[in-house]
Order: sequence, then structure tokens, then C-alpha cells
Amino acid sequence: MWRCPKCDRIFEKHGQVHSCHKKPLDEHFNNKDLAKKIFDSLVKEINRYIGTAEIISIPCCIHLFGKYDFLAALPKKDRLEIRFSLNRAVGSSRVKQSVPLSGTSYKICINLHSANEIDDELLDWVKESYHLKDAR
Repeated sequence: MWRCPKCDRIFEKHGQVHSCHKKPLDEHFNNKDLAKKIFDSLVKEINRYIGTAEIISIPCCIHLFGKYDFLAALPKKDRLEIRFSLNRAVGSSRVKQSVPLSGTSYKICINLHSANEIDDELLDWVKESYHLKDAR
């Protein structure tokens, strides 16, 4: 793992090309109160049941890091879209997309419309993503 000395973001590869631009976290939630409530609940549950999550706010989205970048959050007016990787597809009506990234990796996209949707099933998937690279 490599941490950029300029922007403090964490990457797998030393010297990985990236933009050091950051965006204040609150700007992601302008006029998106529901998304903020869901995000705060999600981070609280991750920190309580899975492990410490560092929040990195960049122009496109919000990233959560444990030992690795394990989840992206995209606040919308009526929901919070989350994206994370697993090394398997997920067949659930909750999943908006399960897109193969490689032969062994899938991007899982889920829309959360309420903090009540942060349940054991979702947290199990997020936990799997949080520890995904530990198995390598």
C-alpha cells in the first residue's frame, strides 16, 4: 500500500497516477439530507461491526478505506448509492447491478433508500468487501 504524501489518499501501487483533488464531505450532501442520514448510519454500523473506516471525499464520490478502498458512496437526492467489490456475483433483488470486472471480481451496486436497509445481509456483503484483499 502507498499513501500519497500530497493528498494522503491510499493506493495499492506506489506512485499510482491519480488526482490529488479533494472535495469537502458536506458538499456531497448539499440538499441531500436523506443520503446524509443513510451515509452516517452506514459508517456507524461499519465502524461498530466490521472495522474502522476512513472517509476520503473526492470530487466524484466518497470512498471508505479500511486497509484498502472497500466502498464508494454516491449521494443522491432520494437515496445513497453504494458500490463495492466482491469476488462473486450477488443474486439479490436489492442489487441494482452485479458487473464482472475480471474473472474473479464483481462490482456490486446497491441503492439505499432508508437507513433501515442497513441490515445483517448488507453488512455481511460490506464486510466481505472490507476483507476481500486480505485473502490475497
